[in-house]
Amino acid sequence: MDTIRHLALGCCVATTVAGVLRVFWPKNGFSAVINAVLALYIITAALQMLRGADWSALTQALRQLPGTVQQPVQDYETYSRQLGLSASAGAVRQVLAQAGIEAAVQIREGVCCVELAHPADRAGAEAVLSASCGQLPWQITAGGETP
Repeated sequence: MDTIRHLALGCCVATTVAGVLRVFWPKNGFSAVINAVLALYIITAALQMLRGADWSALTQALRQLPGTVQQPVQDYETYSRQLGLSASAGAVRQVLAQAGIEAAVQIREGVCCVELAHPADRAGAEAVLSASCGQLPWQITAGGETP
């Protein structure tokens, strides 16, 4: 098998030289030969790899694998709640912006905290928040004063 592989390698080298010739001399008939020799080398390399494989060790390793792989169950409840609150803060921010109220919105300890940019928007913000927040607790922490 080694002899065949070395012969195939020699043919590949010769074919590579022919390929270089083809670049500089495009009207020749070496393309079919080049492809055939490359295919022959690939086949002999694959046969060598299959022959040299340690099949008994591979089957032993496959037998040692467990029948079912158990995935660890992780608690995503906290992350899910945090992600939901973050999305709620973004929605409140968008509703306030659509109402023309400039405000910074954050979730602190499960409460939607709204800091208004202008004190005159307090009544409008309270109306918008009571209509759109549903069960999400909210509070206006600053009425236009910047801390």
